[in-house]
Amino acid sequence: MRRGGRAQARAYNARMKPPGGAAPPDTSTPRPARRPAAASWDPPRADDDLATLLARIRACRACAAHLPLGPRPILQAGATARLLIVGQAPGTKVHASGIPWYDASGERLRDWLGLDKRVFYDPSRVAIVPMGYCYPGRGRGGDLPPRRECAQLWLEALLARLPNIELTLLLGQYAQRHYLGAAAKASLTETVAAFADYAPRFIPLPHPSPRNTAWFQRHPWFERELLPVLRARVQALFAPSGTLDLPGGGGVMTKRSAVHDIVLQRAYAEPGAHDGYRVLVDHFWPRGRSKDTLRLDEWARELAPSADLIHWFGHDPARWDEFRRRYREELAAPAQRERLQVLLAAAGSRRLTLVYGARSETENQAVVLREALMALE
Repeated sequence: MRRGGRAQARAYNARMKPPGGAAPPDTSTPRPARRPAAASWDPPRADDDLATLLARIRACRACAAHLPLGPRPILQAGATARLLIVGQAPGTKVHASGIPWYDASGERLRDWLGLDKRVFYDPSRVAIVPMGYCYPGRGRGGDLPPRRECAQLWLEALLARLPNIELTLLLGQYAQRHYLGAAAKASLTETVAAFADYAPRFIPLPHPSPRNTAWFQRHPWFERELLPVLRARVQALFAPSGTLDLPGGGGVMTKRSAVHDIVLQRAYAEPGAHDGYRVLVDHFWPRGRSKDTLRLDEWARELAPSADLIHWFGHDPARWDEFRRRYREELAAPAQRERLQVLLAAAGSRRLTLVYGARSETENQAVVLREALMALE
């Protein structure tokens, strides 16, 4: 599903060394290291501050002979940034603008994160450091893999000057193979599906390119299960210290504990062996379902929306946004915050499965409840 194909990925990653990882033993005949000509790049120095280092990177011409549109390193970083976004390499539109993620992929990515351009392009909050800083050109299957020289020459020095990064998003297999190393799964899909394994430091993601629309259609769990977790984590990074604004402006919640594996399941689906702690989150019992068929550990009726709010909503899509806002206000009440914490404690280290009866998988109270639970840190 990725641009360039698996063969290119294997060839690329075979030459890469994960940060902090040991290089595999080399039993072949030693050969001199191939490095760019000294005049083509000004190496980082120990006393460089971040601004100086970024100036050196943007002046780098190490790969000039291999870049069809010429060198134009595109990245952003600030010493206080808390979120790091690692993609592949700029496309032609980004190369032309000089602005990272300034294309259709960027629009989708910002939607995933729930960030507007003002925050996304603020280097004091968001660092954007792709695996390759310049447009690499096109091959038979799409854009070529990112040039490996960028990570080899600059990445270690750059990361050392970003001490406040709390969450790193790994978009695409090149970023995942480099940062996760042996912990990455056999395929991008498997790695993304196992996102909880890499918490809290990393969240692996597919590339948001429109070319991957078929992948999103084949894997609806990505939008249903991973995106709410992603948005909650990102929103938590930019909340005031000690408090967390609930998504959508629905009040303030105290940070306490973190849960990274919360899934949703309709009450009319069959329970699974790996559901963990199963909790019904509806105000009313699902019609036609018995206690035996639901196999619940708990009915958290007190955490469901109020009866008045449920009746007002009536699962009308036109009222969904307002329903979310009002339900968040209910969940921000002190008594509800305590109940959220009790629920997390009851689940412990197990997966928490929120069971709901609504027909819509994307517009129901369990979606909002999961966002509130994931926002607790």
